Amino acid sequence: MLARTANAHALIIKEVREGISLTEQNKDAGTNDLLISEVLREHEQQLWFITQHLVDTPLADSSTTDGAGGDIRA
Repeated sequence: MLARTANAHALIIKEVREGISLTEQNKDAGTNDLLISEVLREHEQQLWFITQHLVDTPLADSSTTDGAGGDIRA
């Protein structure tokens, strides 16, 4: 269960980073600041906390699987 949560945070981080790139391209400083300071940092911190409990299992990756071969996009 923790591995699935970690993978979900990793997926969100990947998507948020894409959004940050778009806001940089569009020169939208306000949205960029919000995404970095409120969204990205929170999910990175949560991912770190969760993965510290999974030291005996592989760390989360940015794939779209739930760790058991299932697709978390569904």
